[in-house]
Amino acid sequence: MDFHLWMISNERGISELCRVQSLYVLELWTALSLEGEISVLQINSRLPLLLSGVVALLVVGLPVNAQMILTADAITAGFGLTTFTSGFSTIANIGPLGITFDGNRVIVSDYPGNVRVFPTDVDGQLASSVAVAQNYGVGNAVGLAQVGANYYMTQQGVGSVVQINPNGSFKQAIITGLGGATGIAANPLNGHLFVSATGRLVDIDPVAQTFSLFKSVSADGVTTDGLTLYASVNNHIIGYRISDGAQVFDTGFISGGSDGTALGTGSLAGNIFVNTNDGHLLEYNLFGLPVQTIIGQGGSRGDFVTVDPNGTLLLTQSDRILRLIAPQGGGFGSVPEPGSLGLFGGFALSGAFLLRRRRK
Repeated sequence: MDFHLWMISNERGISELCRVQSLYVLELWTALSLEGEISVLQINSRLPLLLSGVVALLVVGLPVNAQMILTADAITAGFGLTTFTSGFSTIANIGPLGITFDGNRVIVSDYPGNVRVFPTDVDGQLASSVAVAQNYGVGNAVGLAQVGANYYMTQQGVGSVVQINPNGSFKQAIITGLGGATGIAANPLNGHLFVSATGRLVDIDPVAQTFSLFKSVSADGVTTDGLTLYASVNNHIIGYRISDGAQVFDTGFISGGSDGTALGTGSLAGNIFVNTNDGHLLEYNLFGLPVQTIIGQGGSRGDFVTVDPNGTLLLTQSDRILRLIAPQGGGFGSVPEPGSLGLFGGFALSGAFLLRRRRK
């Protein structure tokens, strides 16, 4: 691994790419092993997969079992933090990624390629005690999203979006040939899927099994309320108005690798929460000049996040999933137009998710 890092640091122009947020080290390692020297043009053509490895290599030294703690200000504000599950296997400090729900059961994907279905949504569970429903291969069980009773998963390694069964097994391919498919979020207003892929954000109609280009950017985790798509782009969280693609929000640069995001509701409405690759959980206001508030610190690698139907927020870390409990009157989720939830029977967002990264 050190040899490959040396190769990267000596490649002309690569140092400038270290500012870009990322997830998958193994993708970079494999590419370097197979291709030897990689030119700047080749690397640009393979964003976000290769770029994600640069930052991942820089943060891989974070302890896998580092324990995030709330800041004093977050505790005073009324936040709580518990552990939903721990004990995941990791590759390059990357473990659980996508999370979604089947009733009270919790479906979890991880970077080694496993999908598990936890029987209950209670804290203190061990991943090792839950059987692997199916292994899809390294980097091929990434973000998860739900539209009604349908579950969708991104496969970064093979560049696909697939539908899986509630038991975690494969059902069908929805889209293939989508290189670097990583973050995924369900649009609560029309049942489409927003997916981040190499150099682009796309809008997928999972019923017709077609997609269209939404934005030509390399992104990681994504989330949406149906009106605005929030995406992790080059260590910024950027908001794009869905109706016309115009940029309407920017957190500014986030050190440490921005990734999964979720919106606040109730007393937390008007804020977005960001999981970072360097073990922080951050809060930004959506209106006015964005101000960063540190909610959690000292964690391991953070990737996607997912809103639990009970109003808490599940945060991925290297080998575990934490649960952020909002202050009284607050919660997490999206605020679609009235009546839109009835169109699809409810929804869950992940990694994207509410996400990667992961890795780009």
